[in-house]
Amino acid sequence: MKSGLRVVLLPVFILLLFVHTARADAVSDGLKRARSQKKEAVMYLYSQYCPYCDAMDRNVLNDSDISPMLKKDFVYIRVDVDKRPDLARKYQVRGYPTTILIDSDGRTIAKMPGYIPKNDFKKMLSYLKGKHYKTMSPTDFLQHRPE
Repeated sequence: MKSGLRVVLLPVFILLLFVHTARADAVSDGLKRARSQKKEAVMYLYSQYCPYCDAMDRNVLNDSDISPMLKKDFVYIRVDVDKRPDLARKYQVRGYPTTILIDSDGRTIAKMPGYIPKNDFKKMLSYLKGKHYKTMSPTDFLQHRPE
């Protein structure tokens, strides 16, 4: 019976190890892609148990204007913190959802906790795409940018 259990558990263990490694690589691959393509990255950290995350997915990230921008202009990285709590710790995320703007060299530009309304999210993408982070803070950009 013990050898039969080992025969079943070993492949399951190997599969779980591979899945975890694949997920870990998705984030580092995204950051490498941002560097090689000289694009900024948008990292979105969410929890599957978070109602605000669901609302942001529905109302903002899947919006017909925003979704194509994320795919075309940036490297978009989604992180399920229930599966990757190490990244939540690394980026010192205390609540969900959290959106992190990252330059093409992997430096964090801004960390925005909570639900972000569609219009504000579009402004932040404009801030990132226009490389305004090189000359002003996100707050200054939002205050001085005409509607």
